[in-house]
Amino acid sequence: MKKTFFQKTYNIIRNLLFLGVINSALSLAIHLIKKLIDNIDIPELYNQIIIVQNKLTICEHTTKNIAILSILIASLFIMLELAFRFTNDSILNYFKSVYQTINLRRFLSQDENSKSVISIDNQTTITKYNPILKKFNRAISKSTVDIRTETVKVYIKYPKTQQAQKLLRDMEVHIKEEISSRNPNYYFSSSTRAGNKLWFIGNKR
Repeated sequence: MKKTFFQKTYNIIRNLLFLGVINSALSLAIHLIKKLIDNIDIPELYNQIIIVQNKLTICEHTTKNIAILSILIASLFIMLELAFRFTNDSILNYFKSVYQTINLRRFLSQDENSKSVISIDNQTTITKYNPILKKFNRAISKSTVDIRTETVKVYIKYPKTQQAQKLLRDMEVHIKEEISSRNPNYYFSSSTRAGNKLWFIGNKR
């Protein structure tokens, strides 16, 4: 069982858009700093100001180019997916897939337990003490829901550690109930594991 193009590119698009937004913000911040430096009128610092301005210009151009490239690549993947949906399925199903992927990840995500520790100098610190949940959350952050007219394919990455895997197995009934309730027009069979992938497949009723 293989992942669809949507499932292969969802996280890539998400990361590229995040990278684009961050670099756009950095580029804007650097541009504003350059403007502030332009207002500095100290003859003794003229050479140093020029050097700083040149370095900031390089940083501004670099972050701006990274932002543009990241957004362009993400847009290309999105347009390819939309073109495929338009010719073979439904564009609306793309947005349903994105929405349900976000909701599934939120549903699967486990709150990381923490405990308060009082240090010798009576300062309170918060210490994380359940690495199993970190590994579990890292794995399920790859989950995707691909909705098509005739089928729904739910992909969940299996965690690597035995304890995190047990946590996922204990949730399988609840996962099926969750995705079934969100897609009442599809019949979901029992989950299928293939290597480190867990699949729930729904067929149109």
